[in-house]
Amino acid sequence: MFNRPTAIGLRGLALSSLMMTTVLGAGMVIAGPAAAQASRSYDIPAGSLSSVLGRFIQASGVAVVYDASLTQGVSSAGLRGSYGPAEALSRILSGSGLTYRQTGAGSFTIERAPQTTDNEVRLDAVRVEGAGDAGLMASTSSDPGQTEDTGSYATNAVTIGKSTRSIRETPQSVSVITRARLDDQNLRTMDDALLNAPGIVAEQQSSFERNFFSRGFEITTIQYDGVPTERNSGFFSSPDLASYDRVEVLRGPAGLFNGAGQPGATINLVRKRPQKERHLHLQGRVGNWDYKRVDGDTSVPLNASGSIRSRFVASYEDREFFYDYADSTKAVLYGIVEADLGPNTTLGVGINYEQLDAIPFYTGILRYANGTDLNLPRSTYTNGSWSTLNVDTTTFFADLTHHFGENWKLKLGGTKMRENNTGFSGAACCSIALTTTPASTTTGATFSAFDQTLIGDQWAFDGSLTGSFEAFGQSHDLLIGGNYMNRDYDNDGQAYSGPAYNPFTYNPYTFNFVPSVPARAASSTTNNLEQWGLYGSLRLALTDRAKLLFGGRFSSWKTRTQNNVTGLVTSQYRQKGRFTPYVAATYDVLSNWTAYASYVQIFRSQSNLFTAEGEPLDPATGGNAEAGLKGELFDQRVNATIAVFHTIEKGRSQIDVENPSPCSGSPTLGNCYIQDGKVRSQGVDVELTGMLTPNWQIAAGYTYNVTKYLRDRAANGTPTINERQPLSTFTPKHMLRLWTSYQLPGAASALTVAGGVNFQTAMYKRTATIFVEQPTYSVWSGRVSYQISPELKASANFNNIFDQTYYRTIGTTSGNWYGEPRSAMLSLEARF
Repeated sequence: MFNRPTAIGLRGLALSSLMMTTVLGAGMVIAGPAAAQASRSYDIPAGSLSSVLGRFIQASGVAVVYDASLTQGVSSAGLRGSYGPAEALSRILSGSGLTYRQTGAGSFTIERAPQTTDNEVRLDAVRVEGAGDAGLMASTSSDPGQTEDTGSYATNAVTIGKSTRSIRETPQSVSVITRARLDDQNLRTMDDALLNAPGIVAEQQSSFERNFFSRGFEITTIQYDGVPTERNSGFFSSPDLASYDRVEVLRGPAGLFNGAGQPGATINLVRKRPQKERHLHLQGRVGNWDYKRVDGDTSVPLNASGSIRSRFVASYEDREFFYDYADSTKAVLYGIVEADLGPNTTLGVGINYEQLDAIPFYTGILRYANGTDLNLPRSTYTNGSWSTLNVDTTTFFADLTHHFGENWKLKLGGTKMRENNTGFSGAACCSIALTTTPASTTTGATFSAFDQTLIGDQWAFDGSLTGSFEAFGQSHDLLIGGNYMNRDYDNDGQAYSGPAYNPFTYNPYTFNFVPSVPARAASSTTNNLEQWGLYGSLRLALTDRAKLLFGGRFSSWKTRTQNNVTGLVTSQYRQKGRFTPYVAATYDVLSNWTAYASYVQIFRSQSNLFTAEGEPLDPATGGNAEAGLKGELFDQRVNATIAVFHTIEKGRSQIDVENPSPCSGSPTLGNCYIQDGKVRSQGVDVELTGMLTPNWQIAAGYTYNVTKYLRDRAANGTPTINERQPLSTFTPKHMLRLWTSYQLPGAASALTVAGGVNFQTAMYKRTATIFVEQPTYSVWSGRVSYQISPELKASANFNNIFDQTYYRTIGTTSGNWYGEPRSAMLSLEARF
């Protein structure tokens, strides 16, 4: 029972898949279509635009038509790397004030970019004749917001709001971590990306589990290509980003699209799509603690016209950690086929599979009973050597997009996700007695174990119709849609008691505790959540500069929880037709600056909590007011945002001290609750992302956030110790996330250097008798990359350069997690 399972079959499958990726890529290069459509490698130095264009035309074989007067006195950053002709031309023209139309297969016409009513140039980096999303960057796939191959930390479009909009047109705080930034910062999982996103903090639960918070509230909703799903409780492994183009983060409530949830933030993971031109990308990485990873990514048209195309991604990772004994292997397989059913209709179907096989680490570092640090080394491991964790996640997805003429689009999407997690682990628990010394054998802490199986199934669907119409001399936008989500979640577990634990003498390699005596009866529960709703919004153009947005959502849901040991239904609740409003206004103060204000509501179910009379609590309701200014700088290469926000959640549950546990009205015989809590979160967001120059990029985000319990009362109206105190003591008041990269000019242009810092002020945890604080700290990181040839690049990433010792997550007497020590990772990648 306690032997660690092997993954030989999976490893063979993953390695075979990588070999298949290589073979497909080789076939892609050999069997490519006409030269005008294939990706080519370029090594064109910076210079005058006319000379760069001349070398590009000679190397690519495409036809480019332009008036010579357009290029006089204009320079270009050149072109280095492997690109298709459209992406190559886009990069050459970046920042020039010029754009192009694709007039045929391998034929392009360069022209001056259109001007706004203020006679300022509005740059559309790529314009394809006949494209439906005019003014947005055209992509090399069906994804209008694609960031892959742009090389930029900024994006012209976000898709988290169903319609494709620029960040400046979106009246809420939105951050996009692009593919270029994911690659440059070596962000391999969703957790990695969120830890580097503005305003996001994490509480680590284990070596593979984190709960994320924004503005003091937990993030519970994750969208996949805009289809909302809910994070399962228990073992939740972070999605690997090998198969994703970007991570979009909408801070504040997304009640218009998601229904029930928290008012902190929503994450949208956008999958890679088959590209219109063939490519092959291979990468290998090695790093500290025996880290090894290989990735393969290929896109291949399946017919001569490219109307049917495919993409396949495979990844395999084998690693240990900076703490002793724990390790993991992970495999990712991703495949998608996309077909143009006609000139206006595209269908995509795919599958994503992830498997994790690990020796995990739970509970983190313990402390003395009064919260004093034990000063244990960062390599400390407090779990049993026989601990195991296996996570299998399989996702099937499909989507259909149909354009009705130039102005209307229908999109349907569906996801079926199954997560199967099994774990058997032993871990140290609770506080260490104050009398403990390194020679002690009785410490106050104990070692226990648990055996747990969690199976989660989710079905999720979303359909929306977006378009524009003319009225009163202006163009207005309409969005209508609906979604449905059904989640079943089974949790079976068994706990075991164990001996005393001494942190100063414990050795997982020699510890011989074998669980045998149950500490409690086996538990088994089944949870079901079903949610559906209709949403809509109207964007009215009052003038050329002023827009008014309003809309709302009608949500219905039902929940059911059953104790499978007793057969009792411990919680059951249903509500229909709950309305959440949305209103916003924008005003273009300049051609490239927009002021906005918005208000959106959301609700959070509390139906698993009961009053003394046996009634489930009504939902807590949250509202977020936000106002700010958004700009597009340096020819739309840089996005800038400054925003102030004010979030209130009221009707929160509180323990009813007048009716002590066990509560006669609760099916679980737990606590009785009342609904009287109210909290507030407010602050400022500032963000700057994109290309300051063709050689210099930046991604910077500063957050000021203060949270507070405005009302936290007992049933008799007496204030608790929480009232007027911070809601989230582990949310720092000040946070800075900064990363910047610079490509050296001229003869040294093959070299790019980058660096950044994650800074945050103090955070703490407290109880009636314990106060634990992590003071202000900064973690610096860096990167050096060298373009060996147009196809081959080597890089080195450095984390925690100054080897700062700090707790990334703090608990009280347990649940303390060190941040990763100084480390390095080397990478070699090839693109064809």
